[in-house]
Amino acid sequence: MSGLVRDIIEAAVILVVTAGIVIAVRIVLATLADRFDQKNSNLTGDLLRAMRQPASILILLAGIYIALLQVDQVADYIVKYNSIFDAVTAVVVLVAITSIINLAIRWYVGTGVDKKSQLSMFRKLAILIVWIIGAVQILAMMGVKVTALVASLGIAGLAVGLALQDTIANLFAGFYLVVDRTVRLGDYIKLDSGQEGFVETVGWRNTQVRLASNNLALIPNAKLIQSVITNMTLPNPVLSIYTYAGVDNKNNLERVEKAAIEAANEVLKSFPGGDMSFPPVLRFKEFIESSITFVVVFRATDVDAQYLLQHEYMKALQKRFNQENIDIFFPIKQSS
Repeated sequence: MSGLVRDIIEAAVILVVTAGIVIAVRIVLATLADRFDQKNSNLTGDLLRAMRQPASILILLAGIYIALLQVDQVADYIVKYNSIFDAVTAVVVLVAITSIINLAIRWYVGTGVDKKSQLSMFRKLAILIVWIIGAVQILAMMGVKVTALVASLGIAGLAVGLALQDTIANLFAGFYLVVDRTVRLGDYIKLDSGQEGFVETVGWRNTQVRLASNNLALIPNAKLIQSVITNMTLPNPVLSIYTYAGVDNKNNLERVEKAAIEAANEVLKSFPGGDMSFPPVLRFKEFIESSITFVVVFRATDVDAQYLLQHEYMKALQKRFNQENIDIFFPIKQSS
C-alpha cells in the first residue's frame, strides 16, 4: 500500500469518526434541551438547541483540519494557510455569541412591550460591539496589521463623526430615552408642538409616533428629548376627563349638580372604558355675565376611551338638563 493511499484512508477514518461525534453531540444537546424544557428551564433548552449548529460546524472543521494534516501532499499547505481555518472558526464563534445574545434578551423581554423598547437598541449595540471585536481578531489572524488599521479608522471615524453630528446626537438621545424611560413603546404622548399619538418605535435615529389620523410622525430623538412631553400613559393609563359647561344663574345649583353627576354615572355604566372606582365630581367655577360655569370630572381607563365617553356624556348632559328644565347658558366661556 502506497503512502498516499494510506494517508487518504487515515483521513477518511478521521472524517467518519468526526461525523459520528457530530451526530452524537447533536443528539445529546437535543436530549438535554428537552429535559430542561420539562423542568421549565426554557432559556437553557433554547441555548442548547442554538449551540447544536455551531458546535457541529466547529467539530467538523476540526475533523477536516486533522484529516488533511494526515495527507503529506497537502499538509504543508494546511499549515501554511492555517489562518484561514482560524478565521472561519472565529466567524462560527461570533455567530454562536450572537445567537446567545438574541436568545438571552428574548428570554428577558418575554412579552413585555416596555422591556422590548428598552433593550432593542442595547441588543443591536451589543451585537455590533461583538462583531467589531471579532473582526479585529480575524484580521489579526489573517496577518493584517491591526494597530495601523485601527489608527487609520480612528482618523476616519473622527471625520465621519464631525460629518454626522446630528445622527450621533439622535443616537445618544435615543439611548437617553430608553434609559430614562420617559417614552416607552405603546405610550400615548402629547408634544408641545400639538402632535399626539402612540409610540410605535424608539429607534436609532428617530421615534415613530402613530397619530390619530393613522399616519406615522417620525420625530428625531434629539428633538424629542428637548420637547415638553406629556405622557398620558404614566404613571398609569387612567386619565381624567374634564367637561366644561355653564347654566343660567337662576337655576337651582343643587339640581344642576345632581343631574350632571347622575348623567355622568349613567354614561360610565353604559359605555366601555369608564373608571367606576373614581366617582364623578362637579365643581362650580365662577360667575360670568348671567351664568355660572362648572366643570364635571370623571375618569377613563385609557386614552382610547376618553373621546367616546366625553362624546356620550355631552349628549346625556344636554338631554338630562332638558328633562330637568335646566337652562344652559350660551355662549359658554371655558376657563382654566
